[in-house]
Amino acid sequence: MVSLLIFLILLWLFYIGYSRGILLQSFYFIGALVSLFVAKNHYQSLAQKIALWVPYSNPVEGTKMAFFKDVNVFDLGKVYYAGIAFLAIFLVVYGIIRLIGVFIHFFPTDYFTDIKFQIISGVLAVLVGMMVLGMIFSVLATIPMSVVQEQLSHHFLVKLLVAHCPPMTSLIHYLWIDQVI
Repeated sequence: MVSLLIFLILLWLFYIGYSRGILLQSFYFIGALVSLFVAKNHYQSLAQKIALWVPYSNPVEGTKMAFFKDVNVFDLGKVYYAGIAFLAIFLVVYGIIRLIGVFIHFFPTDYFTDIKFQIISGVLAVLVGMMVLGMIFSVLATIPMSVVQEQLSHHFLVKLLVAHCPPMTSLIHYLWIDQVI
C-alpha cells in the first residue's frame, strides 16, 4: 500500500512538473540543490540542539534493523537527530525557494513548450520528490522499533528510496553516518 502511495505521489509530481514547464521546474530543482548545500553546512549544530527536544525510541533487545545494518544500533540516535536536523533545514530553505518561485509566474515562461522540455521538467519534479521522500524514509529507517522496520522493509519503493537510490543514498550515508559517528 505504501509503495502504491509513493508511486501515485511520483506520478502526480511528474504531472505537476510537466505542466509547470522547464524554466520554473529547473528553478525548483536548482533550489533543491541549494537547499541540500545549506542543510549540509548547518545540520550538525542543529542536531545537537534538537536532541533535547525531539524524542527518540531507545533500542530494545532483539530489534532487527532492516536498514543501516552497518551502524551500531546504539549510535542510530545520532543518525536520527542528524537526519531530522538535515531534513528540517532542507525543508525550510526549500520552502523559501518555493515561495520565491511563485514570483517567476509573473515572467513569460512559455518559450520552451516543446514536449521534450515538458518531459524533462516532469523528470526533474520526480527527482526532487524522490529526494525528499528518500530523506523522510531514511529518517524513519533509523527508528529501532520492530513495527517501523517491518513496515518499511516490506515495501519495494521504500527500500529503493532508502537503500538503492545511488546519489541520494550515498549522500545520506556520508552526511548522516560518516560525518556524525
